[in-house]
Amino acid sequence: MNGMWTTNMEVRPCLSILHPHSGFGLATGNGWRPWSGSAPRLSETCCEPASCYSVPMGFPTGRSNANSEPAWTPLSAGINATSRRAWTGSRTVLVPAVHRRFPPQEQHKIMALATRPPVQDHVPVTHWSATDLAQAVVNDGIVEAISRTTVWRLLDQAAIKPHRWHYWLHSPDPDFEAKMLAIVTLYLKAQRLAKRGEIILSVDEKTSIQALERRYPHKPPQSECIERIEHEYIRHGTRCLTASLEVASGEIYGHLTDNRPAGVFADFVESVCRHYRKAKRIHFVLDNLNTHWHEATCRTVAKLCQCPLPPMVTGDQRRTFLTRPGKRVVFHFTPSHASWLNQIEIWFGTLTRKVIRRGDFRSVDDLDTKIIEFVEYYDECLAHPYRWTYTGKPLAADEKVA
Repeated sequence: MNGMWTTNMEVRPCLSILHPHSGFGLATGNGWRPWSGSAPRLSETCCEPASCYSVPMGFPTGRSNANSEPAWTPLSAGINATSRRAWTGSRTVLVPAVHRRFPPQEQHKIMALATRPPVQDHVPVTHWSATDLAQAVVNDGIVEAISRTTVWRLLDQAAIKPHRWHYWLHSPDPDFEAKMLAIVTLYLKAQRLAKRGEIILSVDEKTSIQALERRYPHKPPQSECIERIEHEYIRHGTRCLTASLEVASGEIYGHLTDNRPAGVFADFVESVCRHYRKAKRIHFVLDNLNTHWHEATCRTVAKLCQCPLPPMVTGDQRRTFLTRPGKRVVFHFTPSHASWLNQIEIWFGTLTRKVIRRGDFRSVDDLDTKIIEFVEYYDECLAHPYRWTYTGKPLAADEKVA
């Protein structure tokens, strides 16, 4: 391979792919050292930790004394980076030379362009590709010429990835931080509260679970062949799963129904309280669905807590009653558009992956049976508390309080 040089030294393998027209520099000790000889160089680049000087296509064959410069002999085509010639005792290794470098000012302009929407530069696309960005850089007069490969390399160095994206949802709740802090506090104290007889439940509904029967059986995976699932199906109906996850243990408790009217959720709350009859207090973490603060739910909570029911004219009055501390049943509503705070959503994802997505259900009853069997299996073999890894500001503040 061309582009390397050696004398009586060990040439260590270079992990990078070596281009025939690229030069090499020296890396010795703790930093980069440019070659100090006067032989012609393939390129002149700055000597920084990320770059080095390039050296000619040849190797030094000897010196007349310690201060003289080496004589250069061209490399033959058969020499490669795995040759075992040695400069014994030397820590010198070969490193690939850096591609053409643009001044920092030009790089900053390219990165600024990459972080703007393309339509601002009259490019009718939704996001930048390396080719589009290279053309826009030239059209804007930032540089005279640049390749798409160089653009990609600069983007990679700056960790900018225009080709990737994910959804983001803004929460308009003015009390976002206060509500989030209250819920995170419960999660962090779940184990201690459980020892005192207080149960924390993450509650929600998974709606429109379809009972799909595949027209033909699945073909199981084999060597060099993944599992194949028939695309056509027969739809037998849908079900709604209302479930709770005990934060301290990971235990699941749920009910399957045809839909989710207000009365169904009120019955579920009563059933949960019977299931945890020994608990001194039950905390429900749930979202702001209207059935969660419906009048029927308020009446059920008042009956379970044996407390008078105040006037329930507006939704704010109902939510105030449900969230009032001191009762045996206390609701904690997540901020608007913040379902990620509800841990039951994580378990719903597990249910989807393990049972529903590849499932083959011959009827709605068959769907119910397989979901119930999975819940029982999960509680017996897989249930565990989720490790809360959120490290935002509210959590840091809560750790000081706790």
